[in-house]
Parts: sequence; structure tokens; C-alpha cells
Amino acid sequence: MLARLDWVFFMTDTSLSPNDLAFKDRLSMMALKWLAKLPLPLLQRLGQVIGQFVAHFPHTGMHQTVLRNVERAYPQQSRQWHLNTTKASIVSTAMTALEFTKTWGMPPAFSLSQVREVHGQALFDEALASGRGVMCIVPHWGTWEVLNAWVNSFVAPTIMYKPGKQPGVDALVLEARARLRATIVPTDDSGVRATFKTLKKGGFTAILPDHTPKDNGGIFAPFFGTSTWTGVMVPKLIQRTQCAVVVLGCMRRADGQGYDVYVLPADPAVHDEDLASATAAMNRSMEALVAIAPEQYQWTYKRFKKNEHEPDFYRKQV
Repeated sequence: MLARLDWVFFMTDTSLSPNDLAFKDRLSMMALKWLAKLPLPLLQRLGQVIGQFVAHFPHTGMHQTVLRNVERAYPQQSRQWHLNTTKASIVSTAMTALEFTKTWGMPPAFSLSQVREVHGQALFDEALASGRGVMCIVPHWGTWEVLNAWVNSFVAPTIMYKPGKQPGVDALVLEARARLRATIVPTDDSGVRATFKTLKKGGFTAILPDHTPKDNGGIFAPFFGTSTWTGVMVPKLIQRTQCAVVVLGCMRRADGQGYDVYVLPADPAVHDEDLASATAAMNRSMEALVAIAPEQYQWTYKRFKKNEHEPDFYRKQV
């Protein structure tokens, strides 16, 4: 199912081309390109149908993961709210997957044309005008692929990107990236150095930091009230470059008619010299954006799998 795609904003190998793909992967790429030709409203409706079907089975792993995450993130809400948000999140996840296919298969102008309103444009402009470099914190919320076209209409960003486990999808994403002004760098040390140089020169980068990093790449920090293993690359880059920081997201409108871009100020403590304080502030910054529409966050990801106090957080519920 497209909703299970490995959605990551990073890439380590930019040499992949359709000729390098196995036959089944070429078929996958062709199928995705065919989907991209369908009208966006039709793709969204198809995503709704897929999501509603999956949400109809509450004992599946996906449903249980989303429900467990939503319960932990919003303990003050009622049981019915948790169930409703779980269903809405699964539906939104399926819609987002098909929306991604559309953005990858169309010119950037198409995605840009779907942006209806920008909340916080002045904040974004102020960050660009600071001359200190801009770090955009972008959680897995809403339809973040639409942001690529919007951001590239202002700047030529440096973006870290790694392929997932589906070469056909990766090849299509590569084609889409090639149509943008972005400089693609890997997620290894060379990519981090390139991103650092970009920020030091007053450039722009956007990073999705709400994933579980490797053992040597994180610390425990509160995320929606749970002490969770959290990446420290973003706060370290902020500390070393003293760049401007904003939180960026793109939300599907409730009526399905386009998207709204949100630019929020980061928690001021992201600039703290203390790494634990800065990392916690980064997480709070993402929480503030997610709170605008919790059902559009990617709760299908087992974000709390590595936490400080509950090693079996995602154990099967009886």
C-alpha cells in the first residue's frame, strides 16, 4: 500500500536511474507515473477509500500503532477522541501517499499552484533576510512534499535525502528533485558538512528530525510527554552556525481544496548551548505545529519505540 512507503526526506545515492532498476521496479515507477496523471481530487478520494478500509480493522498493527501514539501524545483527550483521531490519521496517511505521487509526477508549478494561503509569511521572510542562514524544522505532518515547490520559489536549499526500500519510488522522487533548485546531499558526514557550510554562508536547509536516530546520533528528550530517543544533528547545527530557525509545514485543507503553508517560530531554547535543552525545544517546536491538525501527523511511525522508561511500548495490546 502506498501509505506504507518509506517517507524520509534524505538520500545517500543520487546515481539511481530508470535503467538501473529491476523490471518490477520499473513497473512500479511506471505505475506511479500513471497515478500522477490522475486528477488530484480523484487521488485524494482513492486515498480516503484505502484509509477507511484499513481503519475498519482495529486489530491491525497499523491501527494499534496509531492509537497507541495518539493516546500517549494527547492523554487529556477522551477515548472517543483517540479513536476518531486514529481513524482520521490513517485516512490522512493514505491520502498523503497518493498526493506525494502527484507532486513527484508533476512539474513544481503544479504543487505551487495548490498552495492557497501562507500563515506566517512575514516570519519566513524575516528569517531569509537575516543573512544568518536558515534552518527549517519540518516534521512529518501534512503533505510536506508540496513544500518543496514552495520553498524553491524563494531559495535554492541544501537538502539531505536518503532512498527508502523501494527503488521504483526512489527513481520517481529523483526525477522530481531534479526539477527543483535544491542541492541534494547524503546523510553521512559529508552531507552534514555540506549542510553546515550552507548555513555558514547564509543559505537554507530543511530537515525532518522526528525520526529515531542511530545509537550514536541522539539523546533522550521529551516528545509529546515521553522521553524519546531524539536526533541531535539539528540542534548541533543551530549551535555551531547561530542560524535563524523556523518551523515549516503544509496542511491539507479540510475541504480538500488545496493546502495551507504554516511558518511558526521555533521555541527560543533551540539556541541554548545546553544540548539537552535545545533538543527538547526542537521537539516542542514540532509539537506546536502538529497541534494545528493532529490527524495529519504520521502517527503510523513507531516514534516512541526507543524511549527511556518503556522498552515494550508497542507490545500487542490485549
